[in-house]
Amino acid sequence: HFLHTTNRTIMMMMLHTTRAASPLRLIGGVSRTFFASSTDHTTLLQDADVHCIPLDDGVKQYVLAASGMEEAMVKKVPQLHLARIYLKEQTVYGAKVVNKTLGDIPSVCGRLLDAAKQDGGRQARSMLHGLSDWVLAEKLSDMQDAEAKVVAKIADGNLDSYNEKMWEQLALEYVNQGLGDEANLYLEKDATLIRIEHQADTSEFANTSGGTMAIFEFNK
Repeated sequence: HFLHTTNRTIMMMMLHTTRAASPLRLIGGVSRTFFASSTDHTTLLQDADVHCIPLDDGVKQYVLAASGMEEAMVKKVPQLHLARIYLKEQTVYGAKVVNKTLGDIPSVCGRLLDAAKQDGGRQARSMLHGLSDWVLAEKLSDMQDAEAKVVAKIADGNLDSYNEKMWEQLALEYVNQGLGDEANLYLEKDATLIRIEHQADTSEFANTSGGTMAIFEFNK
């Protein structure tokens, strides 16, 4: 039964995540071609199940997975996750869309965030990956030379001359313009931006935001 479910689930995921038509070899040697359309993705997302998986140190992982997938599969095969988010104590963090063809973080992770809030989530920590590229592309031309040099160094990952005031203003503008994918998820779920935390992002992509994170508080 487990193997049958595994094969069925993998086939389902292959159907819904393929960007272009591709032949799949089925049981009995019959070959068929599947097309992943926007309708397929919409149905997959609407029918997907939310799983809550306890991890170490009191962390809960909320996973969006294809409808009918057994929890053992969800735990064992992270490649089959559609999206995930985490809750530690009262703080939500780490919203991520694994299957990028389904859409952005706000459109895919909403149900995961709802589940985390129901389990006590009161605040959220959002990464601001992409902030540095936006600063380099859009903001330097508006600055005086001295200020631009400092900001450019931060955006390039050189934090030796880190200026909290300058970088915080840019981070606030980035969030308020709706440019932060994860931040938008929390804003759309009735959260208020309460502060910017400096050099708080320790992920492998921290250099894309100067290590900055946005902290939100849910209003209800």
